[in-house]
Amino acid sequence: GKSLYSMKTDLSNERGLEKLVASIDWGPYKLEDVKIKDKALEIKLSGGSDISKNECFKTGFINGVVLLVLTDAEEVRYTGEDLYFSLIDKDLANEALKIKYGKEVNDYKKSQEDFDNLVKSLENEKFEAGAAKFEMME
Repeated sequence: GKSLYSMKTDLSNERGLEKLVASIDWGPYKLEDVKIKDKALEIKLSGGSDISKNECFKTGFINGVVLLVLTDAEEVRYTGEDLYFSLIDKDLANEALKIKYGKEVNDYKKSQEDFDNLVKSLENEKFEAGAAKFEMME
């Protein structure tokens, strides 16, 4: 798909933010709502009951990373029924990305090419839910 990088925005631009969140592929979920609370993005999703834990974790993690890179949010919180993955913040994202790719969230803010490659790499990773760990960290 086309790069989301051009939609980079910050939390003060509510319209830009809503457009970005709506352009992200939420996979099996239905996007219900997005709210801004301080430096956190709260995203309400529905339709979680038929989704495997791993798929849920993967969607939540990847889209959380995308939103941390493309906005100035410090954390992304998910609300809704049957969500296995409810929060990703910059520290968690940095730790995971650093272990796997040697870069942090802020490094990906600077380059569309790096950002696009990151998304592609994450989509090819095998995620395993549970204990907030995923196989890519090992």
